[in-house]
Amino acid sequence: MLFSRHRHYSGRSLSPRESGPGEFRLDSTWMSHYLSTIALSIPLIIGQVAMIGVWTADIVMMGSISADALAAGTQASRLYQPLYFIAIGLPLARSPLPSPPRGAGSRRQARRVMRQGVWLAVIYALVTIIPMWHGESLLLLLGQDAELSRNADLFLKMLAPGMIPTYIYFVLRHYVSAHKRPLPPVIINLFGVVVNILLNGIFIEGKFGMPALGFAGIGLATSLTFTLMAITLALYIHTQKPFRFTRPFARIFRFDTVVMRRLFMVGFPIGVTLLAETGMFIVAGLYIGLYGKVAVAASGIANQIAAVAYMVPLAISQASTIRVGHEAGAQQPQGAVRAAIAASVLTLVITALLTLVLLIWTKPFITAFLNTSDALYDDVMAIAVPMVTIVAIFQIVDGLQSVFTSILRGINDTKWPAVISIFSYWCVGVLSGIVLAGQFGWGPVGVFWGLCFGLTAGSGLLFIRCWMTARKIRAAGRIVLA
Repeated sequence: MLFSRHRHYSGRSLSPRESGPGEFRLDSTWMSHYLSTIALSIPLIIGQVAMIGVWTADIVMMGSISADALAAGTQASRLYQPLYFIAIGLPLARSPLPSPPRGAGSRRQARRVMRQGVWLAVIYALVTIIPMWHGESLLLLLGQDAELSRNADLFLKMLAPGMIPTYIYFVLRHYVSAHKRPLPPVIINLFGVVVNILLNGIFIEGKFGMPALGFAGIGLATSLTFTLMAITLALYIHTQKPFRFTRPFARIFRFDTVVMRRLFMVGFPIGVTLLAETGMFIVAGLYIGLYGKVAVAASGIANQIAAVAYMVPLAISQASTIRVGHEAGAQQPQGAVRAAIAASVLTLVITALLTLVLLIWTKPFITAFLNTSDALYDDVMAIAVPMVTIVAIFQIVDGLQSVFTSILRGINDTKWPAVISIFSYWCVGVLSGIVLAGQFGWGPVGVFWGLCFGLTAGSGLLFIRCWMTARKIRAAGRIVLA
C-alpha cells in the first residue's frame, strides 16, 4: 500500500480556544497553521511567479515586436497550454502521494513515486510533441486565421523539443517541495527567467553569430531554458542532502507498474480538473479568434495578466495540498481541517488585494505588453481594458476554487473535483460566454464574462464539497484516504 489508512485519531474540538470570559482568540495551534502555510507559500509564490515569468517574458517580447506577433503567439499558446496543464496535473499526482508517506516518515515511498513520475513525464512529453509539430494544421482545423496559424507553426516546432525537460522539471520541483524545501526551485526559476530573457534577445535578433529567427526564436529560447532548469534541479537533488542520502535516481530505469498505476489514477483526474479550467480559457480564446487578430492580442494580454495574478493563490493551493497531505498521512484530522481553513482564509485576503491592484492599475499593466507605436495599439487597448477589469473581478473566486481543489487533493479526493470542474467551466463558463458574445452581441468581452460565471460556479460547488468533507472528518474523528 502507498500509505496507511483507516487509522483512528481522537482529536480535540476544532473551535478556537476561549482565553477568558468574553474574550475569544486564536490559540497557538491555529496560529501555527497560518504561519506554517505562509512560510511554505512565500517561496512557492516566488517560484510560481518566476515560472510564469518565463512565459510572461515571452509574451512581452512578442508584443514588443508587433501586435501581429503577439496575436500569433497567443494562438500558439491556445494549442500548447492544454498539453502543458495536463502535464502539470500528472506530476501533481505525486504531490499528494508522497506527502502522506513523508508525513508518516517514509522517504522510500516518496522516492519511488518521484522516479515513476519522471517516467510518466517522459511518456506524456513524447505524445505531446506530435500535435505541437503539426500546429498550423490543427489551428486551421480549429478555424483560426491562416496567417496567424502559419506564424505560430514555427514557434511551436521550436517549443516542442523542450517538452521532455519541461515536464521532468515539474516532477522534480514537486518532489523537492513535498520535502518542504521549496527554496531551491525558486532560485532555479529566477535563474531561468534571466536566461530566457537573454536567449530571447540572442535568437530573435541573431546575435553572436546565431541566425535571426524572429518570433520563432522565442520558442527555442524557452525550450533551452527549461532544459537547463531541469538539469540544474536534477543535479541539486543528486548532490544535496537529504536527497542524496536516499539515492533518488537509483534504478531510474525500473518501471514500477503499481506506483505508475496509482499515479495515473490520481493524476488523470487532476489533469482533467486543470484542463477543465484552463480549457475553458483556451476554448474561449479560440472562439475570440473568430473576431480577428486585435481581439486575439487583447485576450492574450488579459489571459497573461490573469495567469500572473493566479500564481499567488496557486502557490497557496500547492502549500495546502502538501500541508493537508502531511496531516492526513499522520492521521491528524484536526490538523488537516485547520490547515485547509488557514489556506482558504489566506487566499480570500490575498485575492481581494489582487482585485484592488488590478482595478487601480489596469491600463499600466496592459501597456507593459504593447509597443505604444504599433498601429493597432489603440484598438487593442479598447478591448483589453474591459477584459482585464473582468479578470480583476473574478480573482477571488478563481483563487478560492484553486485552493478548494487542492485541499481535496491533499486527501486524494480528485474525482468529484474533476466532475465539478467540467460542469462549471464548460456547461456554465464556455456556454454562457458564447451566448453573451453571440446572442447578446457583447463580442469578445462577453466571452470573458462567461469565464467569470464559470469560475464562480466552480468555487461555490467546490466549497460545498470541502464543507461536507470536513463535517465527515469531524464526525468520524479520522481521515480515510481515497
